[in-house]
Amino acid sequence: MVTPLPPVPKVLLRPLLVALIVGWAGLARASHYAVADVPRIITSGQVDKLHKAKVETTEQLFDRAAKAKDRKALAKASGLPAAELLTLARRCDLLRIKGVGSEMVLLFEAAGVKSTADLGAAAPAALTTAIENVNHTAKISEKPPTEPQLADWIAQAKKLPQVVESK
Repeated sequence: MVTPLPPVPKVLLRPLLVALIVGWAGLARASHYAVADVPRIITSGQVDKLHKAKVETTEQLFDRAAKAKDRKALAKASGLPAAELLTLARRCDLLRIKGVGSEMVLLFEAAGVKSTADLGAAAPAALTTAIENVNHTAKISEKPPTEPQLADWIAQAKKLPQVVESK
């Protein structure tokens, strides 16, 4: 027989609920995918090696490659070089932005934005111009983001904790 927990006093419910919501929202794990579902940013060879290391999603990849010591362990388990895992971690970092998918990650990279820290430091107008210029040449997206979209993503990036270690 299961003994029910005592009720939480009403005075604690609101602060507890707010803390849970704010804490969960701060993770901003918005656009994560199965690693095999984003072939533009993770190659099939990388997917095979990540699966060998029991990494199935971009969220798991981010969690296991963001910190240098974890990335080293993942490199050993997967056979992927740590430098390659750092690039993948940065790509997954950008996927934490709500509304950003693999195509936008490639546009950001081509425009010189490699992480959420880079994105948070960008000016919307300048980034719009850079993306339009690079997309004109590289033809990455049929529908590049608008300046208001970029402004929203920049604002989101500024709120995210920076967890990718560059070492």
